[in-house]
Amino acid sequence: MRTIAKAALPLLVAGSALAVGAKKDEPKKSPIDEVAERYQKARTPQRDKGQPAGVPVPLSPGECKSFAKDFLKAGEKDKAREAEAVFNAGVVYDHCGMTREAEEMYKRALQKNPKLAPALNNLGVLYIKAGQQQAALSQFEAAIKVDPKSALAVQAYNNKGAILYERARQTNNPALYEEAIGALRRALAVDANSVQAYGLLAEIYYHRAEQDRSKLRLAQLVCDEARKINENYPPIYNTLGLIKLRSKDVTGALSDFKQAAALDPGYVEAQLNIAAISLSSRSYKQAEEAFQAVLKKQPNNIDAVIGMGVALRGQRRIDEAEAWYNKAQQLDPRACAPLYNLGVLYHDYKSGAPEELRKAQDFYNRFVSCPGRTDPDKVADARRRIKDIDDTFKAIEEQKKLEEELRKQQAEMERQQKLMEEQQRQQEQKERSNK
Repeated sequence: MRTIAKAALPLLVAGSALAVGAKKDEPKKSPIDEVAERYQKARTPQRDKGQPAGVPVPLSPGECKSFAKDFLKAGEKDKAREAEAVFNAGVVYDHCGMTREAEEMYKRALQKNPKLAPALNNLGVLYIKAGQQQAALSQFEAAIKVDPKSALAVQAYNNKGAILYERARQTNNPALYEEAIGALRRALAVDANSVQAYGLLAEIYYHRAEQDRSKLRLAQLVCDEARKINENYPPIYNTLGLIKLRSKDVTGALSDFKQAAALDPGYVEAQLNIAAISLSSRSYKQAEEAFQAVLKKQPNNIDAVIGMGVALRGQRRIDEAEAWYNKAQQLDPRACAPLYNLGVLYHDYKSGAPEELRKAQDFYNRFVSCPGRTDPDKVADARRRIKDIDDTFKAIEEQKKLEEELRKQQAEMERQQKLMEEQQRQQEQKERSNK
């Protein structure tokens, strides 16, 4: 079970700015701009329909395909901006989660204009989401070269920094940390108000504080600066929570994590942190709500799936807890944590019947031999529990032997009693016969 999450790779920023509005020297609005205006209107929330402000209205797959097609047609009418039109079609697909189609459009746009920086950046975002870090890095670097001092370059610098930071965490390579910091500083040199750069810098300094505690103070200072720029940026509060947790201020940390989640209910890291603290304080209902928020955003997040089992187990909702542990096993048959938790469920929360204890012991044995186990404390606990169950069975066996011995002794006593009663009866009969 995941505990408090450390700094995580943030969501990468896509430079998906749709071109809207004619240029000042253009007497007539381009067909591309007209499609862009219709598209943005379709995604703008409407109060009379109960749509939450600030959350783009999701479009159906059919609507997405229709708008993308309209952009392509508009590009054919405005050849000077055709690459931009194809790019916008890619953005539509990207917004709609149609990744394969978005990638195709971005590549087509780059064939028409190899220096179209937004397409380079967005293609890099798709690559990083697909786990192709090197390909993504190449795209971001290419976007930066087009215009190193543009707003798009700031996004690309931030995305480059995010990749380098993740690599540094995976390899614990100090040089990569410095490269990541360098990319973010270049982003800030172009845009001193880039809260994304500040946010990632704070995460890096927090993480580096594991080797150098002085970096914790630096992380705090960066967070303070970021809040001056944008006090509603969720990752800053998540990092502030981690900083406070490192300082043993659990109450303050929980407050910051809740602030991050209030600003973005779908912020997975913050919700997991809330859930972890809630579990440790036995606030199982609060933990359940946090895990539900994660699963709404990521239905197959195995940490949240297992966590739901723990939260429900704490509320004595045993069958529901077991169902979540089983789901975790289905999501990842190689996962070790569900085995340990199933063992605890059958060991401590079931009826205590021998068949349930044997099942618990089987889960513990499978957990101890699981290749992916990483928590030595849980391994030690599982081994202790295996021995406890063995001792329980031995005690049960000894109890059975003792009960059997007592039963035999009782039977022998009853036999002796009957024998004595019979002898006494015979003696009394003999005495009556002699009279």
